[in-house]
Amino acid sequence: MWFVGFDGTSPLLCSFVALPWERMVLWRCFRLGKRDPNTDVLGGANFPDPTIINVEGTSYAFGTVDGQGHQVPVVSNPDFNNPSGWSSISDSFPSEGVPAFGPNGWAAPDTVWAPDVVRLTDYDSSFAMYYSPALQSNGGIHCVGVARSANIAGPYNDSSSEPWVCPQEAGGAIDAAGFLDSDNTRYVLYKIDGPAVNNGGYCASQDNIVTNTSLMLQQTQSDGYTKVGSPVSIWNNQGVEDHYQAEAPSLLKSDDGTYFLFYSTGCYTDGSYTTKYVTSTSGIFGPYGNPQLLLKDGDFGQFGPGGADITLAGGQMVYHSLKNNDIAQGRVMNTATLTLEGQSARIN
Repeated sequence: MWFVGFDGTSPLLCSFVALPWERMVLWRCFRLGKRDPNTDVLGGANFPDPTIINVEGTSYAFGTVDGQGHQVPVVSNPDFNNPSGWSSISDSFPSEGVPAFGPNGWAAPDTVWAPDVVRLTDYDSSFAMYYSPALQSNGGIHCVGVARSANIAGPYNDSSSEPWVCPQEAGGAIDAAGFLDSDNTRYVLYKIDGPAVNNGGYCASQDNIVTNTSLMLQQTQSDGYTKVGSPVSIWNNQGVEDHYQAEAPSLLKSDDGTYFLFYSTGCYTDGSYTTKYVTSTSGIFGPYGNPQLLLKDGDFGQFGPGGADITLAGGQMVYHSLKNNDIAQGRVMNTATLTLEGQSARIN
């Protein structure tokens, strides 16, 4: 016999079989409409700061330089919900022959952090990659560049002689992420990397040092490059509770017009790292408020979950966590699906 039960968080489909001769009942229950995240879908590979994009039914994920010969590693999967369907890792953005990484360029090879890829569907259907390498002139500062490719998996190229965004005195800029609004207006988010000019912030000292990590929003033209107006700070860390750290912004807009800004707090090297979100019902520039926790250390057996990116294509979500709770072993990529309900977000 089957019936629907409830465990306090979600509905369960249960069955039981009575065994009178054993004076016992066997129970089986399955959670309805809920799928736990898939942990370490790339078999232990180091794949930090993943970003996700869906192109013609195939999901592509890009990550931070992995130390295994891939400056911007990329993997693909024709079925996002199949954790064993991901391809082997290749390099979408080799530095060789790229002017930005050359002797007259500005970017240091093999230092790229947290890329994000968007398709310029309203421009020429090419792909733009926002990426954050260290400066050749100052390896302690990372800034945002824009590379392009006609193919989603690359190779990408950047012929620029200077960064796209680079507030050096404030610590540089990292974690850029593109966003296309429902009215076809394009934006790019990024983080002011205050810890880079503040002794490394909490990650370096484990002290709650007051640090600026403003999450900025820059409007662009349809080419994803030409800036429109000045950038606006739409959120910042909330002090001690965030260890003066907010990073890895990812923006979504729900069907009812609510904007969801996802971000990470704490230090990516330990269990203080979390994934949170704030919402705005007053437009893309905010104000944003009501911080909510989406993922924390220990959830789903994962350590330091963060660096999340989400696409509206089926609510696909990727994020990293510490491999075996040890930053020295790297960070693995996890997948999940996300649902937005009113001003709340939940992992299915």
